[in-house]
Amino acid sequence: MNCYILGVISLFSHFDNSSANLRKELKLNSIDKNHEIASSLDDAKSDFRLSKNTSRKIVFLEKLDSTKHSTITIGEIATNINTLSDVNSDKPTGKIKTKGIVTYRIFFTGKIEKEIPKIIKKGNENKYKYVYIDKKCNEFDLGDYTFKKTPVYRGTKDEFVNLINLEEVPKYFKKGNHQYHFNIDSERSYVNERTLASFFGAMLEVNYLDISCNGFSHEDGSSRPSRSHINGNNGDFKYLRINKTMKCGSGTSLNISKSPDALDVTRQNKWIDALYKFGWKQMLGWSYTIDKKTEYLHHITHKTKNHHHHLHVQSYEPQFKEIKL
Repeated sequence: MNCYILGVISLFSHFDNSSANLRKELKLNSIDKNHEIASSLDDAKSDFRLSKNTSRKIVFLEKLDSTKHSTITIGEIATNINTLSDVNSDKPTGKIKTKGIVTYRIFFTGKIEKEIPKIIKKGNENKYKYVYIDKKCNEFDLGDYTFKKTPVYRGTKDEFVNLINLEEVPKYFKKGNHQYHFNIDSERSYVNERTLASFFGAMLEVNYLDISCNGFSHEDGSSRPSRSHINGNNGDFKYLRINKTMKCGSGTSLNISKSPDALDVTRQNKWIDALYKFGWKQMLGWSYTIDKKTEYLHHITHKTKNHHHHLHVQSYEPQFKEIKL
């Protein structure tokens, strides 16, 4: 489980007109054009150039080494910055090399293709590559991940499902205008090969930095104490907050029955639409009442017991095609 807390980087209140561009090396894992976020999630270093004249906002994301509840909050300071560019990941990488590995290609349209090469390179027998293709046909490498071939839970003797641990997936990604940041607030951290593709697609559809997942399945495909989250198909997500915080730990999900004003209705509906687009055709949730008006979020038609504090996605039917090369 990844719990983080934000603190503010103090930069500069004034730049000397005669000075050259200032270069400062920071440990970074996230940057957003509206509220740039620098973090030490993976201790990855990036080189940034700073110069004068334009007011921007900077926020620092720091890892919290604790099992206690934590909250991501956003602190801001205005700085005179003319350019702020990640020279290592600012642009898409072009055509992704996928020779010798089974590759999931995730299209912005919601379509998912699984490409199986004639020859799989030694070492890639238990791996899948994931590539996102945007509306401009730019390709984005989302990484290679090891899967575990697992007997289908409640299946027949000869049925198997390939499960992937979300804890092994980078929690932050940014290239060009595409980004995501998520956490896992559950021991049920396993998705299957297809739902991982859909999860990537939905996150890159909305570009949010505060996706909090309350779990899919366990390593063996079970979902105890739940009965419906088996084989990595169905998942739970915290409702999105207006202040864009991510809270971790038991009892930290937003209760939209008690605190509906904290719900970011617009962003939540967009997130639900993205999840629907990439395969989950049924949502379980709750109603919310704001200004004495009671409504439901998109694709939610009624209250489902115990879903006032999280969104449940199920009935997974993606636009999927398998291609043998």
